[in-house]
Amino acid sequence: MLPDEGRPRARARWSRKIEPKINDAREVDVEYLWFLGDYASYNATLIDVTKMTAEVFNHIDLDFGILYEAENNAGNDVRRVGEEGLFEMLVEKNSAVFEDANFKTIVTTDPHSYNTLKNEYPQFGGNYDVIHHSELIETLLSAGRIRIANNSKENITYHDPCYLGRHNNVYEAPRISLQSSGYQLTEMNRNRNRSFCCGAGGGNMWKEEEEGKEAVRRERYREAEKTGAEKLCTSCPFCMTMLRDAKNELEANVPVHDIAEIISEKLI
Repeated sequence: MLPDEGRPRARARWSRKIEPKINDAREVDVEYLWFLGDYASYNATLIDVTKMTAEVFNHIDLDFGILYEAENNAGNDVRRVGEEGLFEMLVEKNSAVFEDANFKTIVTTDPHSYNTLKNEYPQFGGNYDVIHHSELIETLLSAGRIRIANNSKENITYHDPCYLGRHNNVYEAPRISLQSSGYQLTEMNRNRNRSFCCGAGGGNMWKEEEEGKEAVRRERYREAEKTGAEKLCTSCPFCMTMLRDAKNELEANVPVHDIAEIISEKLI
């Protein structure tokens, strides 16, 4: 049996103390359906990031909702490891839930879910307008709906998640948002379409690490350190986990943040 933390009824436990209560998109019409994905919903080390994202959305009265226990895994990693039958079952379940909800756009904080909802669900008739939260944040900043203090003088470097960058060409939105808050962006040698993976993609998050000279996550973290940046930012819960693990393993000092954390700290 699943531990309670992994049960559907616990999927939205993180939201219990959020005020105002987040809309249930199955019951209320919303502009944005926030599809969190499993990792951002259940992983205890990422709940603060999830809450900060909700804080940004609530701060500007964004019209959004979530599916609570009705959300299922989108299926991206399931398909990557060859479980096509399970993937199709998840598509069918999520599509049925989407049909019962009334929304205009799906926004997700998980590039893995973003990739499959945007690029693979249409193969099964699921044609949705899908954006990543880093894109939404930049759009709202540019429109003046999110107002932030432009007072950061620190250097920051940005890690491009594979499923957001190379797979979907979303490179500039998070960088624009970071620079809008005053950060001096210092790029790693491997960035944008040449970015180095965090080590979690393609199902690797769920398998034993293979032997090698250096773990992928630690090699990538060392690249960030070499920039001299005081902070490392990304926009993927998988990347966050891998890079934070690398920081702890290396007993290093450069903190790892999600783009929503950075913006949440600068809200005015």
